Amino acid sequence: MTHGLVTSLERTFGVKRTWQPREMQMVTEYLTREYPRTFWATRVRLGSPHPELLMPVLSEEERRMIGVWRRWADAVIVQKDKVIILEAAIRPDPGDVSKLELYSRLLPVTPEYRQYKDRPIEMILLYAIEDPATILLARERGIRCIEYKPDWLSSYVALLTKRESRGVLHVG
Repeated sequence: MTHGLVTSLERTFGVKRTWQPREMQMVTEYLTREYPRTFWATRVRLGSPHPELLMPVLSEEERRMIGVWRRWADAVIVQKDKVIILEAAIRPDPGDVSKLELYSRLLPVTPEYRQYKDRPIEMILLYAIEDPATILLARERGIRCIEYKPDWLSSYVALLTKRESRGVLHVG
């Protein structure tokens, strides 16, 4: 007996698609190529734990455990003149824009990045399959949008249903 939802791929072709961290693979490939000599980190926890939770009796390990409730960005890149927050999506959606806006507010109050709080923050939306409506929204909000098509993208897209493999066709 199987549990969970049956995907349209399973229903139509009898093929089960397994989850893989493709966006993080995309992020790491991009950062390695574009920022080889710059400090960057992936899956960065942002924000500050609630002050009432940071009681003096907590050990450092306990404080770190509290931090798992914080939001996390796909990547943070620290440059001499700015800090870049990067969010990646194979197919971006408006939620990615909102995430970047929230992360830009959380970064200055993140204890691990406190020394960079006065540097300008740049937001980047890294994507593989364009969704013109989301890209337009992001650019209107001052977010730099970068198309990045990893070598493995075509084999991944082949696994998707037709509906999943493209963004919105028209903006207007």
